[in-house]
Amino acid sequence: MKMTGVERLFVDTNVLIYATNEMSPWHGLANAALQEARQLGIELSISTQVLREYLATATRLNASGGSILRADIFENLQTFQREFTVVEDTRPVAAALENLARSIAVAGKQVHDANIVATMQVYGIRHLLTNNGDDFARFSQFVTVVPLEDPVTQETA
Repeated sequence: MKMTGVERLFVDTNVLIYATNEMSPWHGLANAALQEARQLGIELSISTQVLREYLATATRLNASGGSILRADIFENLQTFQREFTVVEDTRPVAAALENLARSIAVAGKQVHDANIVATMQVYGIRHLLTNNGDDFARFSQFVTVVPLEDPVTQETA
C-alpha cells in the first residue's frame, strides 16, 4: 500500500466487507491495509453511509449463504463505530453532493460514490482506501485513491 504521508484515510465499504469475510480472496489484503494504517498512526474514517452499505451487503451475503454470520455483522458494526471516526451525512454533505453531481456526470449507483467524495470533501479527508479505484477515477481532482492490490498479483510476486 502507498500510505506514506497519509494522515486521514476514508475506508470504503468493500474494504470492510473483505476484512470481515474470511472467504474473500481480498480478506488478508484488506486486514493488512487496515493494520498498516493503524501502525502508521493514520486516522481511519467511515461515514454513516458506509455503515448502512456494510449492513446491506453483509446481510445480503449472509442470506445467500455467505460466510459472515448474522450475529457477527452486528458485532462488526459496533467495532467499526468504536475503532473508526464516523462522520455524519449532513446538509453540507448534501450540498457538496449536489455540486459534484452538477459538475461531474454521475447517474444511478454512481451517486453513492459521489456521496462518499462529498463526505470526504466536507470533512477534509483526501485519501480513500478502496478496491473500486476505477469508480472514483472521475473524482481524482478531489480524492486520492489508495488501492488494495490484486491478490493474484500478490501471490505471484
